[in-house]
Amino acid sequence: MLFVIYKVTNLLNGKYYIGKHMTNNLNDGYMGSGKLIRRAIKKYGLDNFKKEILHVFDNVEDMNNKEKELVVVSEETYNLCPGGHGGFGYINSTKRNIYGKNGQSGFGKENLIDGKRQKEILKEQNKFDEYCKNMSKSKIQFYQTNKHPWLGRKHSKESLLKISVSSQGKQTGSKNSQYGTCWINNGLTNKKVKKEVLDIWLNIGYSKGRLV
Repeated sequence: MLFVIYKVTNLLNGKYYIGKHMTNNLNDGYMGSGKLIRRAIKKYGLDNFKKEILHVFDNVEDMNNKEKELVVVSEETYNLCPGGHGGFGYINSTKRNIYGKNGQSGFGKENLIDGKRQKEILKEQNKFDEYCKNMSKSKIQFYQTNKHPWLGRKHSKESLLKISVSSQGKQTGSKNSQYGTCWINNGLTNKKVKKEVLDIWLNIGYSKGRLV
């Protein structure tokens, strides 16, 4: 995995955007996820923008430090927040996130990168297996301490029949609540996302598929 600092410049007015990106291919065509740079590319056309690779690192810490050093928020840039705080600092500061259905999830790019790094640190310290076991224990403890109303209970045959009849035809094709979604994971947890934003999640470190 390569940790990249890049610069995208508008050839018509000189305005630029500096960002960071995790990738295995320096020529992947990624032009940034910032709100203003995406809007500008849509307005002026991709052909009027030039991308430069400024720095390439082998770890996320150096990438974040360099971004913090280089990013300037001004009228001459498309950056909306200082560097070093994660790619979605602006979105999270407004409590909006393009990945949440209602824009309120608050789970931004820095969380995803930090989650991946956390897994690496735990493995280096031989604590990853213990961490996973503790997660399972915490879930069990939650249901026990909170006395979940369905703990140890099952639907009756009559209830199951009613549920089956009432749901017929409601969960097929586009009517299915899971239609157009897929599972992804960051090595620690699973997450279900809309297929139209799948490439964005893959670009920031997630993998397609569900952990078992």
